[in-house]
Amino acid sequence: MEGVIYIYAWLVYLMAALGIVWVSWRMTRGLKLRRTRRSLRALIAVILFTPINIGQQGLWLAPAYLVGAYDWVLGDYQRAQIAGLYLCAGFALFILLILLESVLRRLFHMEYGK
Repeated sequence: MEGVIYIYAWLVYLMAALGIVWVSWRMTRGLKLRRTRRSLRALIAVILFTPINIGQQGLWLAPAYLVGAYDWVLGDYQRAQIAGLYLCAGFALFILLILLESVLRRLFHMEYGK
């Protein structure tokens, strides 16, 4: 029974997170600086969609920002740092992908779309 509730909770969370990403995408489309716009979008996506394992036995995932904030408030700074590390690694990966796309577009003389 708890597995079913876990799945439903994740489905509700993912639908809400997709709504937040959609709204933030629309809010940032007016930014003229393309790299800033993409970096903000990547940051929001990483914060909302990066999971971390919270279970001692088995695989029980939760959003890393929630786990980090909760553990920081409770004083478990080591686990909060691990959650922060997951978030930083995800953001660094997104930034590398944004830079790689930029380099490939310049290399192949491709135009940027809006």
